[in-house]
Amino acid sequence: MSTQTIFWKGYTHEERHLAIAKIQGIIAKYGDIVDSTIFSDFSLTLKIEIAAFKIQPLYTELKMFMGMNPFEWSYTNSIKEIIVFLSTTFSKGTGNLTVSTPAVPG
Repeated sequence: MSTQTIFWKGYTHEERHLAIAKIQGIIAKYGDIVDSTIFSDFSLTLKIEIAAFKIQPLYTELKMFMGMNPFEWSYTNSIKEIIVFLSTTFSKGTGNLTVSTPAVPG
């Protein structure tokens, strides 16, 4: 039996670091982030494992925080594990991710 996969797209106007922290907090209430991919500073994809009956509450809470593509779900009582890929775009991104490295003596 294969695991069902769902693809969501979202966007936010919040600053990237704050938005990621908020999104992680929301997801932690319902499922687990098992992988993430950062595309520069304007896009992030999260792979989420979640029980089917928690999908709609997760979507609803994410939609209250950020814009989300339309979605309807019908497995309201199933404990079947579902994989959700959440692709998030940060509107304030520049396309130029920089990571500062602290100076190390020596």
